[in-house]
Amino acid sequence: MKHCLWVCAILSACVPEPSTTKTTAVPEPPDSTQEAAAHIDAALMHDYKWIADQRLKWKNTPILPSLPEMADDSTFLRRACIDLAGRLPRPDEVRAFLADASPEKRTRLTEALVREPGAVEVRFRMLTEAFRVKDGDSASIGWLRKAADEDLPYAEIVTHIIGGGHMRQRDQGNALRTAVETAYTVLGEDIYCAMCHDHPFNDHTERECYTFAACFAGKNEVRLPSDYLYKDGAPGDVVQASTLRLRGSWWMDLRDDEDKLTQIARWMVEDEQSRRFALVASLRVWSSLFGMPGQMVDKTIGGVDDAPPWHGIHRKPRLNLSSDCFSASPRGQSTWVGLEINSPADFTQGMKVLIEEFLRCGGRIGEFQRILARTDAYQRDGIDYNTDWNGCYLAPAPQIRRLPSEVIWTTLSGEVDIQLPQVPPTGHPLRMLGRGTREWTDESLTPVSHDLARFMIRRASDSPVSRADQDVESLFLKLLGRLPQEHERQTIVSQSATSQDIAWALLNTKEFMFRP
Repeated sequence: MKHCLWVCAILSACVPEPSTTKTTAVPEPPDSTQEAAAHIDAALMHDYKWIADQRLKWKNTPILPSLPEMADDSTFLRRACIDLAGRLPRPDEVRAFLADASPEKRTRLTEALVREPGAVEVRFRMLTEAFRVKDGDSASIGWLRKAADEDLPYAEIVTHIIGGGHMRQRDQGNALRTAVETAYTVLGEDIYCAMCHDHPFNDHTERECYTFAACFAGKNEVRLPSDYLYKDGAPGDVVQASTLRLRGSWWMDLRDDEDKLTQIARWMVEDEQSRRFALVASLRVWSSLFGMPGQMVDKTIGGVDDAPPWHGIHRKPRLNLSSDCFSASPRGQSTWVGLEINSPADFTQGMKVLIEEFLRCGGRIGEFQRILARTDAYQRDGIDYNTDWNGCYLAPAPQIRRLPSEVIWTTLSGEVDIQLPQVPPTGHPLRMLGRGTREWTDESLTPVSHDLARFMIRRASDSPVSRADQDVESLFLKLLGRLPQEHERQTIVSQSATSQDIAWALLNTKEFMFRP
């Protein structure tokens, strides 16, 4: 009994009295996504202010435009739904979002959108465009859709697609062609001209192109062409597989006791000196939300032509003359990295921070989209393509761009993304709307054409939108993401417009055809 009392006394002495207990508030964990977004915003503003200051020093240089104001809620909602989930906002969604007075509603919106099934299709389409996946390649389609659903790291995706030999299926065994497209897709390096000759304005030689192609040839030998004219080899010489020589990049000696593609994939994703892989990947995601950096909107007029096949497009030029090289590829002169950006020393502050944050989030496309969507830059009004931002490689606001072909078609047809073919047959509306043939990396265009206008006029009257939504408000909310203004209501009443008339008019407006 005495022993029990002694134990109780000890325990009671160790327990503080309730009146003297102090509770310390546990601090909320920092919002790492918002911190990353703020980091990117600071870098973009650094570049913007530096370029603006430089322009002020030169009298004949146009002044850099002022930053756009923050976009209103309906504009931001429509933009985020299109970019992140691949769809237009629903009428009930618009009403709820506009009525919500919470300052966190944009954050909650982007968090919800990146987890929708449509967001998986957006990421999947980005990957299939990059790696030129066509119908019939069921292994790549299934694996990439799973990778998009699980938001796997981009390095893992490159290792699987490149290291696993899936790229060989794209080009019927043509290792040279596969090597050229792989260099562009993953490294942003355009060595297309080096397939035929040493270009005077390109760092890569024809021999280097062939040695890189040898990495994709498997057990087959790669030989210099019969018309090879340079001193570092003779026609018919067998070349040894090697990595590309990139400025600021480390050199990797390829071993004979390990698969060359496995080594090439490792070299691409582990090159910490040039960080080219991370830059190209982050710019691809950036472009999906902000538009092509430093590039104008494609203003093609007259219809969408299929991209020319890779074989037969490039005429063999005379030795060391550029000839028709720059106009041979449908990509033109631009690459993801840019003609004047050759090494990390050329990276802007914005590019450096994009790389840092992309790697910090594990190179996961969905996670990086979340970060970019939380930036102040993404929430600003759109920039008109005529605005002169030359010199500001990553403008701190989204560019106004055409609505993606998939969003237009699903709106008109009612089909969902997963039902659409990778490469629709000739004559399919998706081809007219800009879906590419996957002959080239990131080939799909979004032109504004006469054929497109005629197509929209024909389809509007048959659209399930006009049959399902009979009232004016629903049509405006579904197609434009906003309520009709008073003068629009009056016009509709005065013209006795039917739901089909309203749908036809709205589908053919610039407001519908473009994302703000």
